[in-house]
Amino acid sequence: MLVIALLPAMLTEFGMVAYFTSQTLDAAEDAMHARAAHAARHLGDILPYALVSGDTAQMDALLKTETDTNQLSYARVTDAGGQLVASTGDTLHAAVLADHYRQRIEIRLPAADARNDRLFATRGAPVDGLLGRAEVGVSRDQISIFKRETLIHAALLMLAALLLTGVLAWRLSTRLAGQLRHVGQVVGRLACHDITARAQLPPTGEVGALAAGVNTMAEALQAHRGELEQRIREATAHLAAKKDMAERAHHARSRFFAAASHDLRQPLHALSLFVAALKARNQQTEAQTLIENIEASTAALELLFNALLDISRLDAGTIEVHPVHFPLQKMLCDLEQQFGAVAAERRLRLRFRPCDITLYSDPLLIERILVNLIANAIRYTDDGGVLVACRRRGRMVRLSVIDTGRGIPPDQQENVFHEFVQLHNPARDRSKGLGLGLAIVSRLARLLGHRVDLRSRLDHGSMFSIDVPCGDARLVEPTITAGAPGPIPADALVLLVDDERAILRGMAELFDNWGVDLVTARSTDEAEQWLDSLARVPDVIVSDYRLPDDTDGIEVITRLRQKYGHDIPAIVVTGDTAPDTILRISQAGFPLLHKPLRPAKLRALLTHLIQQARAAAVG
Repeated sequence: MLVIALLPAMLTEFGMVAYFTSQTLDAAEDAMHARAAHAARHLGDILPYALVSGDTAQMDALLKTETDTNQLSYARVTDAGGQLVASTGDTLHAAVLADHYRQRIEIRLPAADARNDRLFATRGAPVDGLLGRAEVGVSRDQISIFKRETLIHAALLMLAALLLTGVLAWRLSTRLAGQLRHVGQVVGRLACHDITARAQLPPTGEVGALAAGVNTMAEALQAHRGELEQRIREATAHLAAKKDMAERAHHARSRFFAAASHDLRQPLHALSLFVAALKARNQQTEAQTLIENIEASTAALELLFNALLDISRLDAGTIEVHPVHFPLQKMLCDLEQQFGAVAAERRLRLRFRPCDITLYSDPLLIERILVNLIANAIRYTDDGGVLVACRRRGRMVRLSVIDTGRGIPPDQQENVFHEFVQLHNPARDRSKGLGLGLAIVSRLARLLGHRVDLRSRLDHGSMFSIDVPCGDARLVEPTITAGAPGPIPADALVLLVDDERAILRGMAELFDNWGVDLVTARSTDEAEQWLDSLARVPDVIVSDYRLPDDTDGIEVITRLRQKYGHDIPAIVVTGDTAPDTILRISQAGFPLLHKPLRPAKLRALLTHLIQQARAAAVG
């Protein structure tokens, strides 16, 4: 800013000094020429009488006077023949000095009236009137000295003017820079969200107007921020109210589903027990066919309930991820055996492309994802087939399930991952599921941290893909095949606590077919009375979770363990799918079976717990 302020003044001062110095030097040069010319003319006027008379002393005196008067370096006079008659000053080297300005003039007779003078008549004047010549010289050193002094004075003057201008410019620029710096600091504070900052400058001049504008902007920002904060508070309160309403609705829905699921599972559980007991007792062919149909319907209902259960378990966060290195090809072979017959029944071609790749993830959850994707692809493909393939992409492997089915419209491709969404089932055919398969896939992928991708064209088919990290084949653990559980020991005693009479009767029939002693009770007190009358400690406690009088299965198991003084193996059975219930049972550390339970699964778990407890007692 100082340079900008000084530059015009410097240029102006330099131009003016240069102009006036040049004018002064030119004037001095012209004055020197004029002085020499004047001296020469004057000598031409006063020397004729002295030259004609031959008065050398007078000529010397005249030359001396003229030299002193006009500051001449030298002056001399020669006759008509060129002979030196008189001189003054340094005439010895005058002819060879190059730094002198010389002026010559001829000395002639005066005017005609002067020729009548007796002096000229007696001396005999020349015919052409030429008496001689006068020459004067002025040293150029005078001009050089004058120029040098003039330049020095001009430089001093310019320096003084420049210094004065610099001081003024520095004062002005310092003041202006300070004001601009102050305005800049205010703007910086505003940029750092300090909208209370204001410029403290008088509103005069351009900077003052700028400061006033900044203050106006800051006031507008402050007012706008206050308005925005008010709107944000209102929107936040509105959203909080909406969120609270949504959470209440979600909890109400969860409670409704939990209650409905529990109430529906109870009779279904009893039905499955009676069907299992009836199947074991009745060996008639016609009756067996009818029983198998009832069993198939019961199994279909169980699958629907299990889908709801999976959603609840995922929402409760009770599913843990156990990533390991495992080969993909074995899983694909198992899936091909599982779905081959289903695809053939629908006259679809099911192909599994060989993939000799090792993955690193939870194999059980990956298999569950593929099961849901393949089942969906077969269910919604009417013609063509389904292809299961994989492709390596750097450190990831993309598993894809591709079908030639009906396809999904672009505006519905995000909704298909929500619960109870079925695009091609407007009649809500229960044989096509509840619309929870892709919702489970989305939740499982999110739990594993894997990406799910969907590409689909209407009437051309769909491709669901999931990206899984590559594994290391050297870290694959050998598969240990578990042996089939042995029979339940003949002397084993199982205690069943449930408040549903139908379930108690169904369990009694089932255990009677198995040849296992069973004590049934509807409460803890009733269970203690029966056990005290038998004077036996149960090998396993099987308790329903929901029981009368605000008690639950966990409390029953805890009380009986305290009564008998050791940790009796226990199983909790429930039809409740509420995430809180599942989480509480999981944290208690008890094995959990959901109603309707499969008798084979219950028997296998009972056998395992009894054998494990007796082996621990022997050890």
